[in-house]
Amino acid sequence: MPAKNLMLYKKAYGMRLCGNSYGVISRKCNVPKSTLSGWFSKQAFSVELKNQLDKKTRIKNSANISLMNARRLSIMHVRHNLYRLKAKEDYQTLKNKPLFIAGLALYWGEGTKVGNNMVSIINCDSDLMELAVLFFLKVLKIPESKLRGALFVYNDINIEEALAYWSEKLKIPRSYFIKTQVLPSRSVLTKRKVKNGICKVYFSSTETNLKIKEWLKLLTVDLRA
Repeated sequence: MPAKNLMLYKKAYGMRLCGNSYGVISRKCNVPKSTLSGWFSKQAFSVELKNQLDKKTRIKNSANISLMNARRLSIMHVRHNLYRLKAKEDYQTLKNKPLFIAGLALYWGEGTKVGNNMVSIINCDSDLMELAVLFFLKVLKIPESKLRGALFVYNDINIEEALAYWSEKLKIPRSYFIKTQVLPSRSVLTKRKVKNGICKVYFSSTETNLKIKEWLKLLTVDLRA
């Protein structure tokens, strides 16, 4: 080994014995990590040191991840509380609008009850669903492009005809409907009642989801007064 390399080796060796990582040694001695690995990777003291450093790194990374998650959760709670405060503020004006009250009533009976992201109303009554779409567009101010539709039809219903019916009735483009789910027929009575299938109209918005839930609480208080 040339004298210069020997000096670097001795310096690197001493640093490794003192518990330094390849990264630190590489920066201090200007020696590639691959070279350091070739020098020390098979030496028992270095292997043990690597295991200790890896363990410390895992613990540090785990602590950092936990801290990041805690911060993210705290920020989320603050943001959600702001949505609820804004809902309380908006309620004072919106409660005087018939479409707002009608839409909340629809959502109360036929809307999403779980999760904090999805906002959806599902029913087989096309007039009811037409009102739901108006609630989404005119009260909640959701852009039409964000609306999506989904059909649930019995296996004796023509899917294309059902899609055309709901698309025309709700004024939602066919391209906004996701794949239709086909259900097994249950009875003649059921098939007659649901001749065009069951339609769900939905969009994703945590803010709107939380606001609706807050509005329903406020409406309940008003109705009990």
